[in-house]
Amino acid sequence: MKKKFARILAAGLAACMMTGCSVGQKTDTPAETSKGASQAETTGGQETEGEKKDTVVYGTPTAPVGTFLPILSYMGSDTALEKLIYASLLTFDSEGGLKPYLAESYTVSEDQKTIDFKIRQDVKWQDGEDFTMDDLIFTLEQTAKSSSDSDKVSSLKGFEEFKNGQADSISGVSVLDGNVLRLELTEPYAPFLTDFGTYGIMPEHIWGEIPQEEWEKQTELLNYPVGCGPYKVTKFEPGQYVSLEAHDEFFEGAPKIDNFILKVVNQDAISAELVSGNIDIVDVKELRSSEVEELEVQGFTQYSIPDNMYQYISFNLRRPVFQDKNLRQAILYAIDRALILDTIVEGRGKLLDSPFLPGSWASPEEGELNNYAYNPEKSKELLEASGWTDTDGDGVRENADGEKLQFTIRCSNDSKTRENAVLYAKECLAEVGIDVEVSIEEDSVVADDCIYNHNFEMYALNCYFSDDPNPYGWWHSDSASDEPGVGSFNFGAYKNDLVDENIEKGMKTTNQEERKEYYLNVAKQINEDVPMIFLYAQDREIMCNPKLENFAPYTFNIFCDIWEWDFAQ
Repeated sequence: MKKKFARILAAGLAACMMTGCSVGQKTDTPAETSKGASQAETTGGQETEGEKKDTVVYGTPTAPVGTFLPILSYMGSDTALEKLIYASLLTFDSEGGLKPYLAESYTVSEDQKTIDFKIRQDVKWQDGEDFTMDDLIFTLEQTAKSSSDSDKVSSLKGFEEFKNGQADSISGVSVLDGNVLRLELTEPYAPFLTDFGTYGIMPEHIWGEIPQEEWEKQTELLNYPVGCGPYKVTKFEPGQYVSLEAHDEFFEGAPKIDNFILKVVNQDAISAELVSGNIDIVDVKELRSSEVEELEVQGFTQYSIPDNMYQYISFNLRRPVFQDKNLRQAILYAIDRALILDTIVEGRGKLLDSPFLPGSWASPEEGELNNYAYNPEKSKELLEASGWTDTDGDGVRENADGEKLQFTIRCSNDSKTRENAVLYAKECLAEVGIDVEVSIEEDSVVADDCIYNHNFEMYALNCYFSDDPNPYGWWHSDSASDEPGVGSFNFGAYKNDLVDENIEKGMKTTNQEERKEYYLNVAKQINEDVPMIFLYAQDREIMCNPKLENFAPYTFNIFCDIWEWDFAQ
C-alpha cells in the first residue's frame, strides 16, 4: 500500500501553529482592467449578468487517480480533495494554527500525555447517517493497522499490542461522558496533535465490513467516497476533472458556493484557461514573471505564500560510488544554485541547505550552515582528493581502475523549471569533469521506480515540508529501505546515528526551543554529509478570479475554510 506521495514526500505537526506558515499576500489590481475570467463559462456553469457564479473551478496539472481515502491516497490532487470530502478533529486556521473542527474543544494534560477531545454532536455523513464516536475509534484502529499511516498513532498506549494482534482494542483510546474522546500517549510526542488531529475521519458504516486489505479494490467507494466535510464527489472523470457539490448538512453550515470542480489543465494553457473563464484558481509559479504580470494587468488577483515544496536531486547512497562524501560535496560545490534561483526561477523563491521550511522556527539561522556557494575550484580539489582525475584528456574524470565519473539523473517531467535547473546542473558538472546524462521521465514513473524500487543513481523530484518539522519519515535510519518494492521516503537511504538521536529527542518534547536545538544538530549533520542536493524552495503563487471572496490560502492548505468562500455579484 503506497504512502501518501505528495503529502509525505512529503507526503506528513502540532508545532505548525508556530512555523510561520502565512496567509497569502494578496495583490489587487483595478477592477476596470479585468476581463475574461469572470465573464466566461466555466466547466461547471456560466455566470449570467446580475447572477452570482455557483461553481468554483480549481485548475491543476496533476490528475487525481481517484483514491479518495486518507489511508490509501498518495497523489497530491487526491489528498488535496480529501480536505473537502473529509473532516478531522482539528484543522488549521489561516495563520497555520490548530483550531477545533469535529472537536468542539480539546485539552492537553500537564504531562503532555493525555488529550481529551470534546466532539460535536451535530455532524452528519454525506449519505445522511449520523456521525458517532464509533467512527473515531474505527479510524484510529484502521490507521493503527495500516502499513502506511500507522506511525500517526504509534505513540498511543496499547498501540503495539493492538498492531501485533495481542489486543482487540487500543488501551489508550477511550470514550468519556458520551462525546469525549480520550487519547493517552506512552510519552510526550510533539507531532501527535497534527499527525492524527488533522487526519480525515472515515465512516465505519461504509468501510467497517470490508477487510482493510480489500480496500484498494473498492473502486466505486474510492471514486465516490462518503465523508462529513463540506463537499461530496458527484462525478469523477479520470484524467479530466472531479465534480463536487456542497454538503447541505455540513456541521459548519452549508458552503456558500454550490459546486466545486477540480479540473486538470495543461501547464502550457494556464493563462488561456484563466482568461477564458474555464478556471477560477490555479498555481502560476511555473509561468514566467512576465506572464504573471500580464494576468495581474488583466484583473486577476495574485496571492503569494511560502511553498511547502522544495526541489532536490537525491544521491542513491546504496551505490558504492556515492558513499564518498568528498564526491557528494564536490558535486554540490560545482552547481551554481544561486544562478539557478536568479535566472531559471527568476528570483521567486529561496535557496536552502537543510530539510526545514525556510523562515520557520525550525529552520537554521543564516550563517549556521555551509551554504556551498558555487566554487568549481573547490569541487575539483575534492575530486582530486578522492582519486578522480582526467588521465586520458577526454574531459571526463576516472578513478585508478579506469572507471569513468559518469551517471544518469532521472528527472520528473512535471515541472519545466526543475527540468531546466537539472539541465543546467549537467552543464556545471561537465565543467569539473563529471559526465551526466539527464533522463526526463513521467512523474509517476520516477516516483515508483526511484522511491519504491530504489532504481537510480541520482534523481530529481520535489519533496514536501510537513506541517510539523519532525523529519523522522525522511531522515531517520529506520525510514530507509533497501528492498525493491518497499517505498522509502528516506530517498537515498541516508543513515547517521547522531541524526537519529536528535530526531528522536525532538519528537519527545513539546518545548519548541529544545526541538529547535535538536533540529539544528540534524541540519548541521545533513549539511555536512550532503546526502541530497537541496536546489530551491519556490514561492507558491496563486492567481484567482477577482470576484472570489474569503479566499485565504496558507502554506499547508489553500482550501482553508472553503465553506466561507463566495463570489461577489
